[in-house]
Amino acid sequence: MKIVQITDTHLTPRDARPANHQRVDPYLKLQNVFQDVEIMADKPDLIVISGDLVHEGIEFDYRKLHDIIDYQSNKLKLPVYVILGNHDRTEAFYRGYLKEEPRDKYYYSISTNECDIFFLDSKLGDLEQGEIDSTQLSWLQHELNNSTKNSSLIFIHHPIDGPSLRHMRYSILQNSREFVETIKGTNVRAVLSGHIHFGDTFEQDNILYSAADSSAYHINCDNHHNHLVMDSTCYDIITLEDDRVGVETRYLLTHHDIINQVPITHTGWCKE
Repeated sequence: MKIVQITDTHLTPRDARPANHQRVDPYLKLQNVFQDVEIMADKPDLIVISGDLVHEGIEFDYRKLHDIIDYQSNKLKLPVYVILGNHDRTEAFYRGYLKEEPRDKYYYSISTNECDIFFLDSKLGDLEQGEIDSTQLSWLQHELNNSTKNSSLIFIHHPIDGPSLRHMRYSILQNSREFVETIKGTNVRAVLSGHIHFGDTFEQDNILYSAADSSAYHINCDNHHNHLVMDSTCYDIITLEDDRVGVETRYLLTHHDIINQVPITHTGWCKE
């Protein structure tokens, strides 16, 4: 099974400027990803866009996003699934994208021949950091305990705490430990996320944790207190084979000019 993961598209709302002073239109960047998928010799089974779909948009912007995804889904003959990130606005998403009355959280699951896939909502209001609420954790635990598949995959916007993300704890999933305990010993093979705008992978308890880089812009966090932003476009290809998961990153655009700098004062957990 092959899945294309696109993340952090940060599409520009109407009458706004591109987030972080992007010089290349994020809509064009997303179009380039879809075009790259179109010419693949071995097509994926589905596409997931894992949050920060529109950068603080309104209902109109999510209607526009729905039209784009509907067009690309029909053109590629592939289902496209989305989740929300911290820069998404839940009410606007529900009314514009889903054309439904808003709910507090947007999470769901699908079942394929190969595995179960869970799409979680890690938004913590409109704050940068994330959290999975107790209702979702209970639902997830029940669904995993009753899964009849050999494998499950989880898509979530905020990464889980890992060895190379100690300096990102202020920004990632704040209840990482509770989340990890919920999926420990289940059939979960991988947890796929985004949010941090650079790639990161680690393995724990036979589960792969992978954060994909953004289709809109890359952030260099080598200096933990001064993050550098650059135009970039990439996406991940996730392959599930015999209960094993592999991740390939494809780069379509890499600019080294610094278009913004983000000062960071506190790098630890938000409640520290």
